[in-house]
Amino acid sequence: MTFNIYNTLILLGIIQGFIFVVAVLLSKKYRSRSIYFLVAVILGLTYNNLQYYLPNFGIISFEKMFSSIWLPLASLIPVLIYFYVILFLFPDKKMLVKEKLLYVPFLIFLLFSITFKIAAAIAYKNDSFYAFFSFIGDFHEIFSVLFSLVLIILLLIRINQYEKRYKNFDIKTIDYKLIWLKTILWMLFCTNIFWAVLAYRNNILRLNDFKLFYALWISYSVVIYVLGHLGIYKFGIIEERKQIRAHYKNKNHTIKQSKNEHITALENLLIKEKAFLDSNLTLESVAEKLQLSTSYLSRTINAELKTSFTEYLNKLRIDEAKQYLNNPNFSNYTILAIGLEAGFNSKSAFFNVFKKVTGSTPLDYKNIQLDK
Repeated sequence: MTFNIYNTLILLGIIQGFIFVVAVLLSKKYRSRSIYFLVAVILGLTYNNLQYYLPNFGIISFEKMFSSIWLPLASLIPVLIYFYVILFLFPDKKMLVKEKLLYVPFLIFLLFSITFKIAAAIAYKNDSFYAFFSFIGDFHEIFSVLFSLVLIILLLIRINQYEKRYKNFDIKTIDYKLIWLKTILWMLFCTNIFWAVLAYRNNILRLNDFKLFYALWISYSVVIYVLGHLGIYKFGIIEERKQIRAHYKNKNHTIKQSKNEHITALENLLIKEKAFLDSNLTLESVAEKLQLSTSYLSRTINAELKTSFTEYLNKLRIDEAKQYLNNPNFSNYTILAIGLEAGFNSKSAFFNVFKKVTGSTPLDYKNIQLDK
């Protein structure tokens, strides 16, 4: 047994994976179907790395590993990822029977695995029998990598469909920013392409260079870390935003009486219909809704409200954020969740605008209000 930088990184990834699983399961904060599948994904990736790490590190032989602790997780993990993403997007979705059929390949390979373990335990001797299971092992790896690639592509398609469906602002729907999820799926896709190359070299060309698998296992360790922490973090932000909407009725902003019908229409759109909470709102999109030219609307806002469209929009959002920051019920909520609920599209944008308008950061403002 020799430690080097590669197997040390893999071991650290395995350890942090198990710690993550235990920490999440012991927390009462994370109780949802999507999180349970996320935990299952992390546990599956971690255990899969572990079962190949042990023989590679010399703790047990590959023969002993396959006849004792090995599980065909490569055909299960992509299914768990699929259900995690689907339930993250649609928390109340009921899984269809055809979707549950995705478990069938894993169950078939698991049955083969159990049969092999029983035969090894009773010392059954038959060369043809073991040659058949050697083929099944190779087939499982090739099938799993292709299966994974197909499911990842399907998930990317579903995410794009979701984004198109909820492209237009709806006050009843939380606007998910899914670039992080798509990035992780592309990371997995690229990692699986590398896995496919290794599977071809190992199972078809019989070039058994296990040193190349170090890079694969390290890549999965990175994915474990990123997926676990980002998945939990994003879930927490969304839950906080749901709580803000469920337990806080937004105070209506004052609509000033204006002789200009276009300003009245603007204020009805932004304030009465809460369009200012749309993080994607622009002067162009507002002008289109009001059936006005962008330049005319801009000049009218400057003349009637004595401010620019951007400054007016930011003031509405800052006033909204102040309501949350002033409320002690939200003292433990993240600044990001509050900023997103107020209509900003990022934490940095919220911080910059808030400090420019109020002279202090959102965190300093919240602390001052809570100390009063």
